[in-house]
Amino acid sequence: MTERDLENYYRSQQVSFQWLPFVRALAAEFSEAATPEEAFDFFFRVGVKFAQASEACFRDAQSLEQLQQNLNTFWSRINWGWVEFAELKGYVEITHHASPLAEAFGDETLNWSSGLLEGFYQTVFSVLGAGERMRVLRHDASNGMSIKLRFSQT
Repeated sequence: MTERDLENYYRSQQVSFQWLPFVRALAAEFSEAATPEEAFDFFFRVGVKFAQASEACFRDAQSLEQLQQNLNTFWSRINWGWVEFAELKGYVEITHHASPLAEAFGDETLNWSSGLLEGFYQTVFSVLGAGERMRVLRHDASNGMSIKLRFSQT
């Protein structure tokens, strides 16, 4: 079994079969009706609301490690993969592994559907007290199995 076989198996388990054709059709229509920037902005706002609705799972985190643990408990419960935070020089790297975005909406939508994670993590850090100059920005969404973001000062 190859790594690609494992990825295909995992991705086939991420999105309910009853919803997959509908969500893919929705993404196709959305891609035709909106510019990539408009689609990204929409998904960013959805991510903000998603985080606000989930605030109880992270608002009491006292460290980056505790935040990672709390969020991974949340992500695991809803089958959205897991996150790793790495504190690097000048920024925090956020790597969200195995989110259902690529499978649900299609790999070709990651340039805008990953806005959902950007909005989610921006809200997480804002709730935890990050100033307005601190931003979460997508660094690499070329591989739907690992979407990389950076949290840093702008």
